[in-house]
Amino acid sequence: MIALTCKRQNDFVEMTLLIDNPFRDDSALQAKSGKVSYRNFIQELSITSNDRVLLTAQFNPAMAAHPKLVCRARHLLKNDIVKVEWLDNLGKTAVETFRVTV
Repeated sequence: MIALTCKRQNDFVEMTLLIDNPFRDDSALQAKSGKVSYRNFIQELSITSNDRVLLTAQFNPAMAAHPKLVCRARHLLKNDIVKVEWLDNLGKTAVETFRVTV
C-alpha cells in the first residue's frame, strides 16, 4: 500500500510517497552451506505521469520497512494521474494510481 501526498512549490509539485512494504520481513534465511537467501522484497519502483517517467528507483533487501520517497516534478497539473509501479525480486508486479490534488 502506498500513500501519496502532493505540495505545489512554485512550478514544481513535490510528491511524498510512504510505502508500506508488503513483503518486508526482517529475517534472511541462511542455508546450511552458509549462503544467505533473502525473502521477497521490492526490487524496482517507478513513478510515471502522462506517459512520462518521473522516477525509477532500485532497492535491495536492506530496504526499510516503511520507506519514504520524495521527488519533485514539473508540469504536473491538478487532476493529473500519477502511476506507481513496482517489481519484486520474484517477478511479481503491483500498480497503484493517484490523482494530483494541488
